[in-house]
Order: sequence, then C-alpha cells, then structure tokens
Amino acid sequence: MLMVTEKEEILSRNDGSAFPFAMITRHDGAEKTVFADTRTDLFSFFMPGYDALNDAQAEEQLQKFAEITVTQLQASAVASSEGFSAEKYTEDQLTAIFGERGLPTVLKEWSKDEPFPLFLVSTLHAPYSATELPVGGNVVLLNPENETTLLTTMEHAGLIRLLIDQEALAEYSDQPDTFEEGSEWTDPELLKNWDTNN
Repeated sequence: MLMVTEKEEILSRNDGSAFPFAMITRHDGAEKTVFADTRTDLFSFFMPGYDALNDAQAEEQLQKFAEITVTQLQASAVASSEGFSAEKYTEDQLTAIFGERGLPTVLKEWSKDEPFPLFLVSTLHAPYSATELPVGGNVVLLNPENETTLLTTMEHAGLIRLLIDQEALAEYSDQPDTFEEGSEWTDPELLKNWDTNN
C-alpha cells in the first residue's frame, strides 16, 4: 500500500497506523512524499504494476529503471554544466557520457576535475562483472542489485530522501531492516532538477 502527498503532512493508513517508509522525491515537476508499507510499494510509485511482478521480472525492471535513470541524470548533468564542448573529449569519453547505459563503460578514469560526474549502473561493473569502474572519484553509481541497494544509491545520488519508521517497520514485518542511514548525498541539488517521470 502507498499514499502520496504534495503537502507537508504525515499520512497514515486507514486504520491510523504509521507507514514504515516515507520517500521524498520530485515527480511530474513537483516535490512529493510517498508513504508506503514496503520498498516494493515505493518502486510501484515509479513503475506502476511493479508490485505484481515475479522475482525475475522485478530484477529486470530494477535494472532497466537504473539504466533509464542514469541516462536522464547524465543528460541533466551535462546540460547544466558550463561550457560543455564535445571537442574536449575522446571518443571513449563521449561514448561513456552519451552511450548505451545497458553496457559497462570502457573508461579507466573519470577525474574530479570534470565539470560533471559520470553516472553508471554498478551491476555492469566489478564485482558484478570483469569490467572495473573508472577511478578518479567523480563517479555516481546506481545499484539495482535489489530494492534496498537501489534506494540507497538513489539517495546517495540526491534523487530521493528515504525515511524509515523502525517501530512501524517492526510492527509491519518481523524481518530485520538492512538500510543504512547517515550517508551524505552526492549532490542534493539534483533533487531540485531531476524528474522521475519516464
């Protein structure tokens, strides 16, 4: 179950109990707060029907969602950078910036001196494949290995802010929660500019 609001309010279930998860994001040009029972429900906000998929289908959709998202993020980062000129980049660099996001990058390095980060899908690179990630510290990753890793890395990328009510979660499920709080966003300003509507 999920409920969405554009107001500064805390929504509850119909019986008055608290939702375990709240996610703040931008969608259709507005900041929205999504309240949900599960991480699966949160992804149903981005991908209607996701909650009805089997495990293999859900895994495929998370991967596709990550690829589409890094493509949008990269385009937004390039568009907002000052003085971007394709002539300054090698063919491999341009492929990494504008190329197919369902393939690993061939780049060995992406410097912090670049005017924008390089957005990649981590499951296409080591340790998930033989292709190493570029070094240099200016790489932002989305990890669609599972719902938890994708939400965590979406928060690191500044796309969402995820809040978990541990007490409500304990009442809803006897499964331990593995989300790690306290991490810094890579670029919180992206939340103001990026739209999750695909």
